[in-house]
Amino acid sequence: MSLIAYPIAADAHEALNRIKAGEALRAVREKEAELAARARVAFVTEAIGPVYERRDEALDAYAGLVEDDRKGRIFTPADTDRFCRLTCRILNTKRGKPQPMQPVFAEGQRWPAKREPVASVWQLSLSYWKIMTVAQAKAAGIPPIGQARHLRKKATGRDLTPEEIAALSQGPLTAARPQKALDFGLFDFPLPENPAIIIADE
Repeated sequence: MSLIAYPIAADAHEALNRIKAGEALRAVREKEAELAARARVAFVTEAIGPVYERRDEALDAYAGLVEDDRKGRIFTPADTDRFCRLTCRILNTKRGKPQPMQPVFAEGQRWPAKREPVASVWQLSLSYWKIMTVAQAKAAGIPPIGQARHLRKKATGRDLTPEEIAALSQGPLTAARPQKALDFGLFDFPLPENPAIIIADE
């Protein structure tokens, strides 16, 4: 069974738009996502898009993205594409502890009339790798990738804010890339007539 390759994006709306356009960066593991995004990422699952009163309406709206078990319209996403699903939730959830039902003993009835069914809606749930800003990574205690002088642009192409540059400057110094081995010494040079031969300049 193949692993799910989750999309990489700054938010759920960007992820969904890139998925529909077939342009989404995707990764199975966190390290792969960070290398592709050149930034820290966090795995999140968010509800996105409008809500639908009927399940059929939601299935029609997201045809080709979510599993559909209706007769004549059966669709099963590939194992690597199971990052979208429909969820049913209560509409206008009220906070607070529910009150116990009290008997009424009225008109030959012990309990009050049955309450109306709770209104529920259907909405798309999307799991993806969320690109973290430098400030978010710092707040989470995660060191940013790279150094301040190498990160002048965000993943979105915008300039870094002064706060983000300051956060980068406070991180540990790390090499932008592994140092290459020296091909020859300080006083060596290649022969002009044969660059493959290195001789000492002494």
